[in-house]
Formats: sequence, C-alpha cells, structure tokens
Amino acid sequence: MRRYKLDEKEFSEINITPFTDVILVVLIIFMITSPFLITGALKVKLPQSSSAETTINNNIEVYLNNKNQIYLNDKIVDITQLPTELQTEFIQKGNRDVIVKADKDAVYGNVVQLLDALKNAGATKLLMATLKKQ
Repeated sequence: MRRYKLDEKEFSEINITPFTDVILVVLIIFMITSPFLITGALKVKLPQSSSAETTINNNIEVYLNNKNQIYLNDKIVDITQLPTELQTEFIQKGNRDVIVKADKDAVYGNVVQLLDALKNAGATKLLMATLKKQ
C-alpha cells in the first residue's frame, strides 16, 4: 500500500477541451438546422412582394399548395373539416390570427375559397405570407 506525502498534490483540475469540442459541434448543428425550422417543412413557393414584413407570433399557419391541398399542422385537411380543426387550434393557441401561405401557382379561386372558409371558421385576422423582393 502506497502512502502519500503531504507535499504531493491531488489531481483537481478538469480538462474542458472535450466539453468545448462537444459544445461547438452542437452549436454548428443548430446553426445548420435552424433555417429549416423557421421556413417550415412544406414546400410552397410563395409569391414575392416589395412590401413584405416579417411577423413572428403565435399565429396559426395554413398552407395551400399548387395541387389544392390544404395543410394545417403538417397534415392534410379537407376544406369541409377545416372549421373544426381551426376551432381546436384557436383554443390551443389562444389566438385567432391565421397566416395563409398559398403557393404562387395555386389557382386564385382556390385561394379565395380558402380565405372564405377561414373567415367563416372564426379567424379575426388573415395574413398573406409573401417573400420580400430583393
């Protein structure tokens, strides 16, 4: 059995190099994936506008693609089921503002039909999403 002398120092330092490496890798992963979280997973080509504004709130987003499919919470919703689905969203989010993200190639009549259904479901404010022209 080995006896320690009083003048020997114990190892009490922590090497933070591996910890720093892991944190930097996690930071890089978040930096790469964050643009995908903001734009959404659905592929909708938004029209461009020179007066586009950025709004980040607790709004409900409804997507309409060029195949006339309506998406609410990343699932396809029929226009007849939209009012009931929206009522549950209104209760959950506590907000009746709806952002409409319609594809620029969507038929105009389908967009108007969607806006009419949203208004009849109880949406108080309808916002049309566009991309800012460069």
